[in-house]
Amino acid sequence: MTATYTAPLPPLPTHAGRAVALDDILAARDARAARQQAMQAAGGVLISLTLAAPGAVKRSPLLDAVFQAAQQAVENTIPTPQAINIHIDDCGHHALYRVDGDAHEWKRAMLALEAASPLARLWDIDIIAANDRPISRADCGLLPRRCLLCDDDAKTCARERRHDIAALQADIARRYRLHQQAQSIADTMRQALITEATLTPKAGLVDAAHNGGHHDMNLALFLRSADAIAPYLGDCAATGMTFAGHPASPALLAAIRPIGLAAEAAMRAATGGVNTHKGAIFAFGLTAAALGKRLAEQHAATLADVQADVRALCAEILAELRQGDCDSAGKRGYARHGISGARGEAASGFATVSAHALPLYQQELAADGNERRALLAALVALYAANDDSTTLARVGLDGLRAHQHWARTLLADRATLADEARLSDAIAAYARNCAAKRLSAGGSADLLALTAWLGQHFTPNPGTLL
Repeated sequence: MTATYTAPLPPLPTHAGRAVALDDILAARDARAARQQAMQAAGGVLISLTLAAPGAVKRSPLLDAVFQAAQQAVENTIPTPQAINIHIDDCGHHALYRVDGDAHEWKRAMLALEAASPLARLWDIDIIAANDRPISRADCGLLPRRCLLCDDDAKTCARERRHDIAALQADIARRYRLHQQAQSIADTMRQALITEATLTPKAGLVDAAHNGGHHDMNLALFLRSADAIAPYLGDCAATGMTFAGHPASPALLAAIRPIGLAAEAAMRAATGGVNTHKGAIFAFGLTAAALGKRLAEQHAATLADVQADVRALCAEILAELRQGDCDSAGKRGYARHGISGARGEAASGFATVSAHALPLYQQELAADGNERRALLAALVALYAANDDSTTLARVGLDGLRAHQHWARTLLADRATLADEARLSDAIAAYARNCAAKRLSAGGSADLLALTAWLGQHFTPNPGTLL
């Protein structure tokens, strides 16, 4: 039984454009140098952005889209440039930024940007110091840029014309398609977070009607948080794509951890310091990275593939629970009760979702097409099966077990489970009890959002359930 990832993508921009003569390309190069000299007259460090565009067509809708993505990435890295100069014509794309700071530090930052995604390999970002001296990769102890199609020196391949122009242009299109996929992952994960947040009623959680036992949270905060963290989930997917061809391992987890920390900072900035989605950033970031890796390696990715890669990424993560002080609810729950929480769920490849919530969601959705009832049923399944460390921290082990017992009893009541109104009433009544106890089921909320996303984007074979 398999389920394959599916998501609609926009059309790929065309690479059709006017072929430019060599004399025009050389003249454009001279004009680019003149713009650099004029901007550098005011001092400071220059960041020069161009594209790797093999062949006579230097501007097309595809290359415009690649450059737009490059501009956005560079400008997100430069908080306050002193000056900007953008020049686009049939001879290509050129952006200049004058910035303060150390040229070598800027070079290292731009090198990291060029390595952050398959698309960024098409960006040529030069740093020119205040003394008009370019800072090279060699100055940073790095080898020359690699060819897009092989592992040799890019300049050597270009000079010797080792690769067919059509093959190079096809690779540009492939890389932009991966960029579209990373953006789609970010957009659809954002929607899944919103779907979870707005689902009503929920017990022990914020929903559209109540704040549950959370005095510092409301629905508006969750919606702002979803918007804030979504771009970082796309970055996790893009980073996973750069690991294509290598075995999944904790090295990929290490690569996306800084992105996760940046996402947490963006979340707290959007919510005034409230932790709305820390667990979701963890779960979705891992899933995005594993999926991105698979999409860059092959045209299709199954849920089993992604789960296997998440397990490989998290092969060493449970050891973290035994390290250092018990300075978090997760570590305290593990030390006292052996409950591994979000780390354990990730180390299993989100087995609670795939074994309990997702099959029930798909079964109930197939029965009558009622998305809301299917999600409510999946939530009850998560309450029943998930050793939620957030619930444990709020109401203790006995409270967690009582919470799970309530959910298991409701799951056994098929008549209530099959009736949307009765199911809603049962959850709403229990939600009042949870609010009085300040019971929170934040871990189950994260897994419900993941269930909603998987259910929408991993399509089982006809006639099967996961």
